[in-house]
Amino acid sequence: MHGSQEWLRAIAAEEQEFFSKLAPHLVKNGVRMDTVLEGSKAAAAAFDDPNCLNLLINHPPAYGPRILHVNPAPILGFWHVDEVGPAQHSSLRLSEFDPTHVDADKATYFFNGVAGYMIRENVSPIRQADRAHNGLHSARAVVFCGADDGTVPTLSYLNHETMIRTCAEQDRNALIYVKLHADQGKENRRLVMDVCRDYQNVKISEASLHDLIEASDLVVTQNAPAGFEALMHKRPVITCAKSSYWHASLTARNRSDLKQALEFGADLMADFPYEKYFFWTLVRHGLEPAKDDFAKRAWARLRDKVLW
Repeated sequence: MHGSQEWLRAIAAEEQEFFSKLAPHLVKNGVRMDTVLEGSKAAAAAFDDPNCLNLLINHPPAYGPRILHVNPAPILGFWHVDEVGPAQHSSLRLSEFDPTHVDADKATYFFNGVAGYMIRENVSPIRQADRAHNGLHSARAVVFCGADDGTVPTLSYLNHETMIRTCAEQDRNALIYVKLHADQGKENRRLVMDVCRDYQNVKISEASLHDLIEASDLVVTQNAPAGFEALMHKRPVITCAKSSYWHASLTARNRSDLKQALEFGADLMADFPYEKYFFWTLVRHGLEPAKDDFAKRAWARLRDKVLW
């Protein structure tokens, strides 16, 4: 198990149910789970060991015969195990979503249970402000910033500045919310704040993302997890970068695309099967440690990779 010091501490303290439930099942099947600090000599030795399966936690994309990526899904309590990488780097981005192959009743039951709880209890992977009792003023869109500055050409089509300016200038009488990311760098945070000051209709908000989504007609982001969380509210999402959940969003590769999506996005996504997509992503392609069959399903994924 390769991870940062923070992840290794959490695993040792059994704070992550994924690992605390998986470890006993591995031992039961004759497999020992060890942890190594990512990038260390011990990690390099593990990669060279032909008998070792390397599980990488939130690691940059990498493919190999004995490598699997383990990372939390955008919805708290769910995880993805992938052969290529985490989030926008994952093989999920290359998969085809066919709603006709998803049972509508099962999907609806799952969606209502998960989305209902997350929204009602104000749950998100990143701690949110308390819900606003009186709600927020209605807005045309909310822009959720990402952890990086959005300038990496292989990932993002539009940076934060372009996204905010395009939204603000589409209709200067329409309110636009902007929510900074908790892990956004100081320089990019300062840039975003400077851009927002150029427009009277743009408001930086620290409100709960659930309140911001409910108050907004559309959600705009590069590929932040908040965009996926907006699907719980059945809000049209516009992604401005390569994303693992592009199947459920409108992708804007340039300013013209973004303008069109802002104008017609609500109509284009009106009939999207959000329930089925949620089920497809989190159940078909995900793992839920809280479930009784979690260890069995996780073990099957590992065995399939290395043919144990």
